[in-house]
Amino acid sequence: MPANRLIIAILATVATVTSNQLANAGTMRHDRTDTQYRTLANSFSSVGSLSLRGATSSWNCSGTLIGTNYLLTAAHCLEDSAGQNLIGGTFTLGGTRYNIGSGVKNSGWTTSNRNPTAGFDMAILQLTSNVTNVSAATLSTATNENGQTGTYVGFGFRGTGTTGQVANTFGTKRAGQNIMNLGSQLGWSDQVLWSDFTDPRLNANAALNLEYNIASGDSGGGLFINGLLAGVNSVIQNANRNTLWADYGDRSLVTRVSSLNNWIQNVVNTGFPSSGITTASSPSTSTSTNMLNAVAISDDLTAVEDLVAINLYDDVYSNTKVPEPSAILGLGLLGSLLTLKWGRRK
Repeated sequence: MPANRLIIAILATVATVTSNQLANAGTMRHDRTDTQYRTLANSFSSVGSLSLRGATSSWNCSGTLIGTNYLLTAAHCLEDSAGQNLIGGTFTLGGTRYNIGSGVKNSGWTTSNRNPTAGFDMAILQLTSNVTNVSAATLSTATNENGQTGTYVGFGFRGTGTTGQVANTFGTKRAGQNIMNLGSQLGWSDQVLWSDFTDPRLNANAALNLEYNIASGDSGGGLFINGLLAGVNSVIQNANRNTLWADYGDRSLVTRVSSLNNWIQNVVNTGFPSSGITTASSPSTSTSTNMLNAVAISDDLTAVEDLVAINLYDDVYSNTKVPEPSAILGLGLLGSLLTLKWGRRK
């Protein structure tokens, strides 16, 4: 990536780099085979790849199917490097490509000035047709992720802990593992989970067998704990401050699913309106001063043709649990019975 583009990526926390070559994803241990990581990824069929287009550029990310036609991804994947909203895109899953029709970014992403450590880097996209050959992921509601083994899944750049990520290598799904920590351990929000990429040559006991770090293009992919979707891949942090990205010593950050689970459920259960005002104005970019060594992980892809124009809606969804219709009905019946009972007592 050119130096001037890297500076923009660091300051804006949203990066794009030219890529049209398909290859492997994520940075792995230098002493393990790529086959091991690709085999692990086969267990997570709900994670697919996103090809997205803005007004003047195109890029790609990853995403996880969470319903028949809904997928979870990162909010920054719905913006280009200048913070302008995407205008269309496709989601490829199980060998089939689907058009994206609608989407919404969690409002906390913009109100936090696009700071990934605040824990709002999350968005939901709706496909124009249902997925019938792949089962959706189950959302985690757990709050005990700290210290547990998490599995990252995505389609980002490949590489090893000694080389860092290799540019222009987006496209093949890989999965790897790491021990998860709470954001507050580094002064961030606990709506963020993170891990560090341990060098097995320095600490063989601490490095997992398939130790891993997310890389560019893994944005929006899934973090799974005990088979449940526990996080959305957000950014990598160049914690060792060298010239490499996603090498040993760097960190992976994800937005915690359990912290925004009600918001997710409310979007999916309510759905997007058939008409109304979409987000016509594009947001402005801003700088996250405490993340100057972090780069949002999305990268350019060659232009995608025949896209359906996407509708991006303003976030009007609450993160408070909304009772299911059956529960509301039950409560209404109960209230009627109680009224009748107390009326009789009177």
